[in-house]
Amino acid sequence: MNRETNNSPPAALSLAGLARCCILLGSIIVPVALAITAVFNRSLSLQPLIVAAISGGVCWMAAALALAATFVGNRFNLPVQALLIGMLFRLGLPFAALMGISIVDRNLAEHGLAPTILGTYLVALLVETLLAVRIVPITTPAKAA
Repeated sequence: MNRETNNSPPAALSLAGLARCCILLGSIIVPVALAITAVFNRSLSLQPLIVAAISGGVCWMAAALALAATFVGNRFNLPVQALLIGMLFRLGLPFAALMGISIVDRNLAEHGLAPTILGTYLVALLVETLLAVRIVPITTPAKAA
């Protein structure tokens, strides 16, 4: 069966595929957050590890929610709208966390919370975009009869 006549959704649209994407995303984000905070602080003591955990968790949650929005939107045949809703999670959650946590706990801000979130965000954005492109189905233009 060729791609033009196959109307079934691609394999990446399964719930297990979404879970695999989120696991892959986490396995990339965790070492990146640790590396960025280690470079910024020149060590990995307790406070930089907390910064890495917060920034990695925030960026993973934002990217995972964006992937989930893409997944749900594809189930309802609204892939473009789903990507736009995913953008709210992808951009809003790290920004809100950056602003809120830096105001609440100055010690985290002094240990590089902002650079760690921003650096981790950029890597998470790249990986999540590549995974979201795989989730969105390929549509072929209709042929004239």
